[in-house]
Amino acid sequence: MRLPDWEAHLIHALTTAAPGDEARGVAVYRNARLVILRNALAAAYPVCRTLVGEDCFDALVRDTLAVQTSTSPNLHRYGDALPTVIAQSPLADSVPYLADVARLEWCVHWAHYAPDADVEALNTGTLGDMLARPADAIRAGLVDSARCVASSWPVASIWRAHQPGADLSLNQIDLGVAEAAVVTVRGNHVAVLDLDAPTAVFLAACEATPSLQAALETTLAQRADFDLTACLAGLYRAGLLALSACPAFHITHPGDMS
Repeated sequence: MRLPDWEAHLIHALTTAAPGDEARGVAVYRNARLVILRNALAAAYPVCRTLVGEDCFDALVRDTLAVQTSTSPNLHRYGDALPTVIAQSPLADSVPYLADVARLEWCVHWAHYAPDADVEALNTGTLGDMLARPADAIRAGLVDSARCVASSWPVASIWRAHQPGADLSLNQIDLGVAEAAVVTVRGNHVAVLDLDAPTAVFLAACEATPSLQAALETTLAQRADFDLTACLAGLYRAGLLALSACPAFHITHPGDMS
């Protein structure tokens, strides 16, 4: 049997129940694999596990294992499907903020274990050069080492209430308040930074549109009070702003005209 065929046979045996002596022998390894993946999810989503309890969390784990296979030898990369599993489960009605808390937790987990990003912070000269271009010639957004989570629930406060030494409890949080946060790394530690609503709308628009001009127009359609200058300045001072040239943009020089 060729090595690729043997590997495919082993993976099938580990992930698919089958009758016979071989299946009984492999069952030990299959069960160990499931326990390992369950522990990986429990480590990635400790707040969600606390919010719903062990039995309910184990049910979410089983549903996640059913829809997502582990494709990397690095277990820290497994489990990003759990927020979607939660959103499609009955918990979406009984604990409506849980899926967004899980999204935030995955970003925290990702930031903690992601490889160090080789990101050069914008200096004043680079910032000036980029902003001197037309708004439809550049793109704006977060640096590669940061992720934004926006929710109609107070997800950052809920997350903080479950951190060691927290001086905030869940029953002190107003569940009617929407929150947004940026997850990034500061001084080798993961930080969850509060984000104002207009900036969160702008960052979402930057992800969905091809240019700063389009992102600005999309944002202003939702938030007429949006201040682009203040937003970019705040992201720049926090070391979170990334600017790049639009790949499809071409500056036409007079000599190019026929």
